[in-house]
Amino acid sequence: MPRLRGPAPAEPTGDAAWPILNDRLFGAQARGGHSVVPDPAAVPVDWDAVFGRAAPRTLEIGFNRGRFLCELAERWPDHDHVGVEVRRRFCWRLAQQMAAADGPRNVRIVWGDAKLVTPMAFAPASLQAVFVNFPDPWWKRRHTKRRLVDLDFATVLTDRLALGGHVWVKSDVPAIAEEIREALVAVDRLGEPTPFGADDLPLT
Repeated sequence: MPRLRGPAPAEPTGDAAWPILNDRLFGAQARGGHSVVPDPAAVPVDWDAVFGRAAPRTLEIGFNRGRFLCELAERWPDHDHVGVEVRRRFCWRLAQQMAAADGPRNVRIVWGDAKLVTPMAFAPASLQAVFVNFPDPWWKRRHTKRRLVDLDFATVLTDRLALGGHVWVKSDVPAIAEEIREALVAVDRLGEPTPFGADDLPLT
């Protein structure tokens, strides 16, 4: 697993300059990750209040170091962007970098389990786009149940899409890409999958 260089990221504060929302969702900035369920009283999140405006909204699941998420925010400034990442070090490091750089202002992040956060934090028909970039293939047979996009989660994602919304998926593992495609096309409300051009979105 890749390691981040430099000093360990600081624990995010509750200060408004820090774009991480774990205090709101879980009761503490240092609480989150695998299998941690959001506080039922905190969901669904009022995202218009979080961002201070009403705007189309996107979700990236598994943002890693946050390059795609931040470039997307710059390319789509009229959208608000939420990233959910299960690995704490990536969340804290990105939160620290964004606080120091004062932006981008249209990004918020959550250190959490997307399969738990997504259905609870987002109301139905509230997302214009969902991005899944290079999900972990979980090669070992006993770990296949940990793969991100199965039929149940594909249904959750579809329910959260606004009319005309899209699920964008990238994978460099053909078998995983096909598995995700099959899960998505099995949801009746989604149209047929179509490839997108290399210039359509930021690189990852």
